[in-house]
Order: sequence, then C-alpha cells, then structure tokens
Amino acid sequence: EKNMKSTTPATLLASLFAFVTASDPLSAQSTTSAPPKDEKDSIVQLSPFEVTADNRGYFAANTMAGTRIGSKIEDLGASITVVTKEQMTDFAMLDINDVFNYEANTEGTGNYTEFSFNRNGQPLSDAQLEPQRANRVRGISSVNVTLGNFATSGWTPIDPLNIDGVEISRGPNASIFGIGNAGGSVNTVPAAANVTRNKSQLTTRVDSNDGYRATLDINRVFLPGKLAVRGSAAYQHDGFHLKPSGTDTRRHNAMVKYRPFKQTMVTASYSSYKMHGNRPNVTT
Repeated sequence: EKNMKSTTPATLLASLFAFVTASDPLSAQSTTSAPPKDEKDSIVQLSPFEVTADNRGYFAANTMAGTRIGSKIEDLGASITVVTKEQMTDFAMLDINDVFNYEANTEGTGNYTEFSFNRNGQPLSDAQLEPQRANRVRGISSVNVTLGNFATSGWTPIDPLNIDGVEISRGPNASIFGIGNAGGSVNTVPAAANVTRNKSQLTTRVDSNDGYRATLDINRVFLPGKLAVRGSAAYQHDGFHLKPSGTDTRRHNAMVKYRPFKQTMVTASYSSYKMHGNRPNVTT
C-alpha cells in the first residue's frame, strides 16, 4: 500500500515512453545484422558440359539419345538401350547388324532380309547393296545413324574402334529432334583422346567364314591434363560362304584433345574408311 502511494504520474509516463521506444520497428531494423559476406557474394558455378561415355562394364546409366543432353535413362519415358564398348568387344560386335542380333525389337541382316522390287518386278537385295541400312526396328522401318547426335550419310558402317558406345532409341520418339525415323534412331558416342594416361592396344581376331581383323590403338599424353593425341587403324577382311565373295576394309582415325584452361576443351578428329570387294547375292 505504501508503494502504490509513492508512484506518481510522471513515473508512469516515463515507463510508458521507454516501453514504446523499445518496441519501435525502426529501432528494431537498425539493430538487424547484415548477412554474412560469403552468402551475399556467393556465385553458383555450373560444371562444363562434355559428351563422354560414363559407362562401367555392360551398364550405362546415362544417355543423350532421349533429350540430346546427358540424362538418366531411368528418368526418360522412352525405349532406349545403351550398348557399351565393353559389351561390343565381349560379343564380337563390329557393326549395327551385329548389335541388332542381341537387342530387343531390332532386326539386322542376320535375322531379317530387306528387299524391294524394281519397275521390272525383279527383287533388289538391300542386304547386298546397303547392309548398314538393311535393318528394321519395332517392325516399322530402318533407323538413321548419328555420330554425337549429328546426322550422317549412313554410308559408313559403325565400328567400335572410334566409338565408345551405341545408343538405340526405338519408336517415333526419335523423330522429336528432326533426325530420327519412325522406327527409331541409333546414336554413336564418339571416342576421344585421353589427357590423363597413355594407352597402346593391339587386337586380332578370326572367324569361321575365313574372315580376320587386326586393329592398333595408341594414345599419347604430351601435356598431362592438357594435351593428348590418339591414333588408330584397322584392317578387316569379311568372308562369306558363297565364293569368291569377300570384302576388304581399311580404317584410319586421328584424334586430338587440348584443354588450355580449366573450363575450355578443344577436340578434333579425322576418320577415313575405304572398302572394296563384292558381297554375295541373297536373293534367287
């Protein structure tokens, strides 16, 4: 009771003014600390995009066939199969017809005969004239072949010597980008020089049709992590049951990779393909 009597109006006004000043929003803003310097000046840096074959064994998690950029196969709503270079080596696959012998919904010269009739009613064998185009996917039509998602003439057969994998996109989804047929599209991942380690490889093979093949692949690093040169060559003879049919093929490839700066990559390649001989007739 004594304390209540000693409280004066002036004391109440002073307490009220102090409370209002403490709760003033302007005063609260003046005491807010600035954001840390590292959060304010941080820069989001995107990693450089590079077309590479990131495959292990027979498994390939990514592909460029579905969206033309590196994407996970599990995220694409399309029928896509990636055949790795190691799988091609283990199954002795040398061209698109060898690959189509082992894949689903694909037919090549080994299990399909593509032919047409001329104006005189005579059958023309596409397997003899254009074996790299005598195929069918999903029973619709032949596929077009691209190299690094760039359209090619399709006359040069694919070869595991200068590629790192084969991406098969089945169905009309391949026509979204204007380079696919109704049946599908086959994209080959081009090989490149390696700037991290040297490599020397010599391979030979023979088959039961009197055929044989020899390849040489050499990669040399001149500036570790910056400059490398790669060269490869192949000589191949294809034999057939029908004699004296046979073809001889010579291939030469040259590749250069140069990384002058951390975020800059320059690559160049050259390929030569020559074939002479005659294939057997597959029609009566």
